[in-house]
Amino acid sequence: MAIRDNLKGRPRVLGKTPFFAPAASPGHIWLERIRGYFGEGGRASVWQVSVRTGHGGPVIDLPRGSQLAAGTRAGLLLDVPRDHDFSLALWRPGGAPRLLPYSPRSGSGLDASSRLVTYGTGCRYHDTVSNDSYSACQVLRIYNVVTGSLLSFQAPPGTVGWLPLGIGVTQAIAPGGRLIAAYAATLSPGRARGRLFVLRLGRTGSPPRPVPYSAADATLSARTAWSAGGSWLFYQGPGGHLWAYQASSGQVRASGTPCCGYPVMTAFPSTRR
Repeated sequence: MAIRDNLKGRPRVLGKTPFFAPAASPGHIWLERIRGYFGEGGRASVWQVSVRTGHGGPVIDLPRGSQLAAGTRAGLLLDVPRDHDFSLALWRPGGAPRLLPYSPRSGSGLDASSRLVTYGTGCRYHDTVSNDSYSACQVLRIYNVVTGSLLSFQAPPGTVGWLPLGIGVTQAIAPGGRLIAAYAATLSPGRARGRLFVLRLGRTGSPPRPVPYSAADATLSARTAWSAGGSWLFYQGPGGHLWAYQASSGQVRASGTPCCGYPVMTAFPSTRR
């Protein structure tokens, strides 16, 4: 369903399915219907819908065993079966799925936009004394699906590795695609803790910049959102409250709003000046 961003008015039904993913076309969304079980010959089909009009495009059957992750300008980003697991791949109808560079597992994904896909490689699970486990990756990859360029960032010194929170779980890619926000697991014997970093794209050799006061639970509170203009990053700061960081100036602001273990956290333009 869709509703206005001020939460006024009645929701409108876009399709009778609980599965959806972002589309590369502005104002549109992909809906997905799954039939049967993937391990027993199940199949998924997708169709693109206009959020404004509700008009839907043609239904497309995905390759057998595959699921939709997001729409991109280079085709659909899919979870495709591979070696008793799933990997991330790009696919256009009529062709074969094409694995992303370094064949990343679906569980190692971080975020996707119309042009970029962010994911970890060299990942392994770590246990803590509180019987928690988490996955941390040695290298964070940013793949431009349009140009084919690939940027790689090693895990910051003093950390276990980058945390792959999952595509659709958090907003890591800033609007405009010039900045990436990513958590790295810190060396802690207790609960898994994460430290937030900002990665600036397009600057060769520019190291990840740590975000002040950004320590958070690596499994529950590691959620981020960018302002609609892409200049401010929102995250959980001290006291479990919402903080904001401006990457261009390094300025930090705190609020009294509790956050950030939400399934969805996003920002939209305000009408106030």
